[in-house]
Amino acid sequence: MNRRRFLFLSFLGLLVYLVVVLRLLYLQVFRGRHYKELAQKNYVRRRIIYPQRGEILDRRGEKLAHDVPKYMLLLDHQKLQEEEDLQRVVQALRELFGLELDPESLKRRRSVDPVILTELSTQEEIDRFYNHSYRLPGVFINTLPSRVYPHGELCAHVVGYVSYPNESYLQKHKQRVGPQSLVGTQALERSFDEDLLGKVGAEEVVVNATGRIVGNLGYVEPEKGKTLVTTIDLRIQRIAYEVFRDSGHKAGAVLILNARTGEVLALVSYPSFDPNRLSELWEQYQRDKLRPLFNRVTHARYPPASVIKAALGVALLEKGVSPTEGVVCRGRFKLGNRDFFCWLRSGHGWVDLRRAIRDSCDTYFYHYGYYRLGPREIERALRQFCYGEEVPFELPLLRGFVPTPEWKKSKKKESWYGGDTVNMSIGQGFMKATLVEQTLMMMAIANDGVVYKPLLVKEKRDAQGNVTWRAQKSVYRLVGAKPEHFALVREALRDVVRSGTAVSANSRIVEIAGKTGTAQVSSMSARRKNLPYHLRDHAWFVGFAPYRDPLFVLGVLVEHGGSGGAVAAPIAKRILERIYIEGIHKEV
Repeated sequence: MNRRRFLFLSFLGLLVYLVVVLRLLYLQVFRGRHYKELAQKNYVRRRIIYPQRGEILDRRGEKLAHDVPKYMLLLDHQKLQEEEDLQRVVQALRELFGLELDPESLKRRRSVDPVILTELSTQEEIDRFYNHSYRLPGVFINTLPSRVYPHGELCAHVVGYVSYPNESYLQKHKQRVGPQSLVGTQALERSFDEDLLGKVGAEEVVVNATGRIVGNLGYVEPEKGKTLVTTIDLRIQRIAYEVFRDSGHKAGAVLILNARTGEVLALVSYPSFDPNRLSELWEQYQRDKLRPLFNRVTHARYPPASVIKAALGVALLEKGVSPTEGVVCRGRFKLGNRDFFCWLRSGHGWVDLRRAIRDSCDTYFYHYGYYRLGPREIERALRQFCYGEEVPFELPLLRGFVPTPEWKKSKKKESWYGGDTVNMSIGQGFMKATLVEQTLMMMAIANDGVVYKPLLVKEKRDAQGNVTWRAQKSVYRLVGAKPEHFALVREALRDVVRSGTAVSANSRIVEIAGKTGTAQVSSMSARRKNLPYHLRDHAWFVGFAPYRDPLFVLGVLVEHGGSGGAVAAPIAKRILERIYIEGIHKEV
């Protein structure tokens, strides 16, 4: 390369260098303030777009839970840290919306997420923001989901409630949720959270200093969660809730199943709670001794009492006990040097199986439970009828408990005594059962031993309304016994209502059959009047209707209610009568 060419290239390079330096000097020094203002006025924000959580419907399409949008006022504190008029923004928020903010705490925030200030619940508040947005740089509006339960307390223990995700949940589902997503916390909302959740979307937008969107850089569509169609019939649910509430009793539960499919038509735990006001009333609910948040259908366990006599009646017939043989009840059963009393101290006289079920004679079941069945046969029979078993169900379900000699030896460090067998034969002693177990037992009696799997969810639908999954009727348990034995026990259960311990459930509108139970809480509860509430007996009635062609299986529990015949049976009658008077049975 000759000298002239070298000098030319050197001069050209120097000239380019000087041009670049002068341009940078111009941009950074002479026009720096201008471009800084532009950068502050227009900047990119990635905004999470929250999807609608899936709806929960009753079997006829009535909404039990759904989302509505709520308009939230948010503040981008990162933007405000760079603004000289931070005090003015805080002052404007105080004047316009009554918000008290600490500017210093905003500066110290490490999170890059915007601060939620308040909900704009009226159109007037939304208009106020936009009319004064020039005073509120860094403040903007975003829509967030809000869960609504149209029927409040009525379906609370069926649908449950939602809350915001904790850190571990956010990490587990980080592709699907954001900090303001609603996640299931109880009942169906929790059991089917994966289906209901949906998936968050995102939008990258350019906004100006007033928070208005001036450009769009990218958009990912949010995905709505699936819709759950339950087996619940809201009309039957309402009847069961209102009848129990109007009975005046403090606590209890009602469960109604379709005897032919296992579908849950009503599930009521009382007292209930309002999931719409849960945050507002949380402390009150926590302090309430009646525990309104507690689901008595699925998680309460009580002695099943005389209700199990229907199941043991089938077991005795299968064991070879003749329907015509019996005992003389003189009000007590003597075992060694101890007397076990019948609930009727004057005695029932001569009783065979049918009359023993009708009048709930304890002496008959003491005798045959001890001499013909024994603890192992009682346990085997009860487990056949679903007691103490793992019942498949869409909601978490506590198991009841059937004691055994081995259990007592292991846990109590005691031998099994004859008195334990006697108590077990009338559903007392160590035994515990849930309302679900009692009701499934009665389904077996009504269906000649067939127990259908209980169903609470009928189908799932996608965001377009297409059915993606549908529940199928299936047999959960088949109790092996002769049809004539089930028939005899059903006749006895009809006698219970026509002329026995549940005569208060006898109706001219629908033929009801069933069994009462009075679960003893305290050794003094059966013989004393005016006991404190917590020492009163629990009242049961479990039955089916109509008697000749069962459609409904119904279980009623009244916690500390007293006598099953006087308390629980009338509630069952009123519920079934209203169902028939309103013609709902024809649709079911």
